[in-house]
Amino acid sequence: MKATLLIVAGLLHFGATFAAWYWLNAFACGMNTTGCNGFSLNWGDWEALQFFMPTFLLGIGLVLAGAWRLLTRSRP
Repeated sequence: MKATLLIVAGLLHFGATFAAWYWLNAFACGMNTTGCNGFSLNWGDWEALQFFMPTFLLGIGLVLAGAWRLLTRSRP
């Protein structure tokens, strides 16, 4: 049960971080004074991603911890 909670919490954390990063990119595109027809999520641009990377890694870490607990538990 704890393993499942870790996995779900990690996925929710990662998803919420991704949604916040997506929203920030869309907001920055909309604030562009020359106009913006569309935007892309550039993983190579560290200007904003540097602030979101710790929370991405935390979400991945929770998922991996839950998967590790799930795979290494002893079966009765």
